[in-house]
Amino acid sequence: MNRFAIYFPQFYPTDINNRAWGYGFTDWALVAEANLRERWSRRAPAMGFYDGSNISVHEHQIETALAAGLTGFGIYHYWFYESHELSAFEENILHQANLSNKSFKWFVIWATENWSKRWIGDSTPLVNLSDRPSIESIRKHCDHLVKCFNTPGYHRIDNRPLFCIYNIAHFSHPEETLAIYRKILLERGVDVYIAHFVKNPFDFQYSNLTDGSYLFEPRLFFGTKRRGRGSLAKRTFDVFRKFTGEGIANRTITFIDRFQQKGQTFSANDFINYMNSRERRDWVKEFPGPVQNVISPGWNNTPRYQDRFTALEPLSGDQFRSLLKAGTCDVELPLMINAWNEWSEGAAIEPCAYLGSEYLDSLA
Repeated sequence: MNRFAIYFPQFYPTDINNRAWGYGFTDWALVAEANLRERWSRRAPAMGFYDGSNISVHEHQIETALAAGLTGFGIYHYWFYESHELSAFEENILHQANLSNKSFKWFVIWATENWSKRWIGDSTPLVNLSDRPSIESIRKHCDHLVKCFNTPGYHRIDNRPLFCIYNIAHFSHPEETLAIYRKILLERGVDVYIAHFVKNPFDFQYSNLTDGSYLFEPRLFFGTKRRGRGSLAKRTFDVFRKFTGEGIANRTITFIDRFQQKGQTFSANDFINYMNSRERRDWVKEFPGPVQNVISPGWNNTPRYQDRFTALEPLSGDQFRSLLKAGTCDVELPLMINAWNEWSEGAAIEPCAYLGSEYLDSLA
């Protein structure tokens, strides 16, 4: 069974972050500050606060992941049409054959959201991602994607390159947008396999547009515990958005999230029971195509949201191992782990200076 970990690239300075947060800012600043807080178990990678643009760091991470039994990484892809951000790992794979010619596999997960300061309550975009891109913009994106798909290590399903989309709901005309992507890629000789992330019940409808669906945990689990996140709430929100417009609707949902998030910690046992529940299994059967899990060893976004944090108790090694064994829904789609190095949201399986390598040991 192929098992990939999601790779989070926000650990080196960029011009946008320099302007938004101050010169030299990276997510390490958030982790370091959170390490001073009592409700946050101190965390830092065993290799120190590394430069996430350094190819030697990438080589070390790949070797560590492969040695633990991972197939490779699903790398977040920050493509905004006008710019390509946080692309160092991706570009190193494209231009350094010694990264892509090993047994290491990879694919892109397109982070289809505006880049903003939403986690401090400001939804004003730092970088805007068009919700209805022009055909010419899509062509340029497809030209880049084909370069990725053609690397020797790019993961394929039945010889079709896997392309994951984080949030299809971002697009104002999802069916039209995906159809254009498929058409242009076919013109370039690529029959793409598109999968999307289901983060709440509303995302279920987009599974008719894709070849496969990923159940993104623990977001779905948190939604079962939080008011205003069920399917009825999402339908109500959509009606509201049609009348008010995208801007007011997004600011409203940001306000609601701030109101609801008052520091919540959820039980690891509850999460395990939810993952194994009949209700969840029955829901999976309703999907029109292949379904796979994105499983998590825990979650704690204190570094980003501070007093409004949402946390899932860290799973024990045995609990994480049980999820790895029982988490596979469909053998066509590879299992995904959230995440290799999501340090600023408390979900890293990369070896930790404080917690060791328990989760990687569980993989073996």
